[in-house]
Amino acid sequence: AADAYLTPIITQYIASFKAGFDEGFHNIKTLFMQSDGGLTPMENFRGSRAILSGPAGGVVGYASTAFEKEITNDKIKPKAVIGLDMGGTSS
Repeated sequence: AADAYLTPIITQYIASFKAGFDEGFHNIKTLFMQSDGGLTPMENFRGSRAILSGPAGGVVGYASTAFEKEITNDKIKPKAVIGLDMGGTSS
């Protein structure tokens, strides 16, 4: 029931969010944190996996993502990370 209600709203929100950028996030890996603390591509995010992400989830997600390395032309470079944790998902 939560998935049927939330997924269309989340899908609409993500589409609106992407439209606010010049290239609409084309070729940019964007991950969303799920309820289990795991990350999923923005296109696969579902309402049933968006509930109760937990109070420390954002910080854990930033740290995990920031320490991943990106390999370009056989060179390793740090990944740039922008994080926003507005809280309140469990209340």
